[in-house]
Amino acid sequence: MSLPKTFISCDWGTSNFRLRLVNTSTLEVIAEHSTNVGVKKLHQQYTESHQAETQTSYFANYLKTEIKALKFTGATPIIVASGMATSSIGMVELPYVDMPIHFNGANLLSKTISENGLELILVSGAKTTADVMRGEEIQAIGLSKHIPTDKEGVLLLPGTHSKHITFKNGVFTSFTTHMTGELFDVIRKNTLLTNSIIKTDWSKELEPAFIEGVNKGLENQHLSSLFSIRANDLLQNKTKEENFYFLSGLLIGGELAYLKNTHQQVYIATTGILYELYKLALDQTHQTVICFDADRIDKALLIGHKKIIAAHV
Repeated sequence: MSLPKTFISCDWGTSNFRLRLVNTSTLEVIAEHSTNVGVKKLHQQYTESHQAETQTSYFANYLKTEIKALKFTGATPIIVASGMATSSIGMVELPYVDMPIHFNGANLLSKTISENGLELILVSGAKTTADVMRGEEIQAIGLSKHIPTDKEGVLLLPGTHSKHITFKNGVFTSFTTHMTGELFDVIRKNTLLTNSIIKTDWSKELEPAFIEGVNKGLENQHLSSLFSIRANDLLQNKTKEENFYFLSGLLIGGELAYLKNTHQQVYIATTGILYELYKLALDQTHQTVICFDADRIDKALLIGHKKIIAAHV
């Protein structure tokens, strides 16, 4: 069976919801719509509604309503949904598939359902014996299009919960989650250090403070160096703006410390300020770093969803 001319990509996270109507052949985004009604909020609305309909039906009704914003004509295309949609608080709970997973995504766990007039392919997450992820594995599969199958290394997906996904010979072998972004927010907003830190835009003048933090993190001195942020403020050794990026470097350096004495091929997929900071930090580890551009990162989920459709038809 041939692939459909179009499909709807649904990225349903804990806090956000995004739909894209996609040309299957070119991966051109024909229309796009997003809301802040992530799985967590919608599940809360469902439990508080005390309605007789099932959780699956409740989620499908929301999806059907929001799809109208794409303003297409004709029958509703097939929908591929990944992320938290397959969690216990999502549309249909699916178990995690064990690592490793292939670059083509053929061994991912997925399920086709028909609900309220919608045809959906739901994609589960992946797990190791000590870690889990939902959604990032689809992005990794999409990005694998640009990773030679004879290479070995690690794919970095920086964020609130950064994922480091190892690969070898066309297979993603394992992964670890680093709570770097969340810890940064908790420390700067809810600790003794709060009054010693001021958020500010990145500039070249702040680079020395950031790199100092990175190097201490790379030496696994991040825990013993945290209080120095308070001391540096009191003793006026650093500005509060410098402390902001020193803390960022400290945590990112700690995240990347395991790479310092290795010679891995590192691929990094992020944009904006996170790209600037992670690239600068990775330079201190002396790794060979390959960066994906914004267009490849943006299309990664679409490529992954297309691969899932191909596996089903």
